[in-house]
Amino acid sequence: MMTGVRAATGRRTLGRSRKVRRHADFQRIQASGGHAGRATTAHFVFLLARAPEGSPSRLGLVVTKKIGGAVQRNRIKRVCRECFRLTPGFLPAGVDLIVIARRGAEALGLAQVREEWGKAHGALRHHARQALAQPVAQPHDLPRASPSRPPAP
Repeated sequence: MMTGVRAATGRRTLGRSRKVRRHADFQRIQASGGHAGRATTAHFVFLLARAPEGSPSRLGLVVTKKIGGAVQRNRIKRVCRECFRLTPGFLPAGVDLIVIARRGAEALGLAQVREEWGKAHGALRHHARQALAQPVAQPHDLPRASPSRPPAP
């Protein structure tokens, strides 16, 4: 079987190793990708963090119900994955990227998404270099939320 290619249709896909899939990874990236590892465009917010050692650059997507129904949300996710797949040098290896779609993103085509991501490319490369210079934050290193009620006496 060919890696990164759907056998039945022959379409290329973004493989599992190139996707941020675990909830703990999303939390780690969002916690460490604060203002220093953030870039924005009209329709997207980008958060960066260093990935675990030896992993390629990975993509995570956040598309809320504010964007639209399931069809619109799935479409923008497909377009974003394709944009990331078509630009393999978009980020250096060892960097995780979360893309948060804003309202209006569901109406964009692949060419428009690539153009908008291109505008943020310089800032993302700068933040990627900074992220690679820092150690990897482990899930247990993340700040904990304060308890909602005080402990029992």
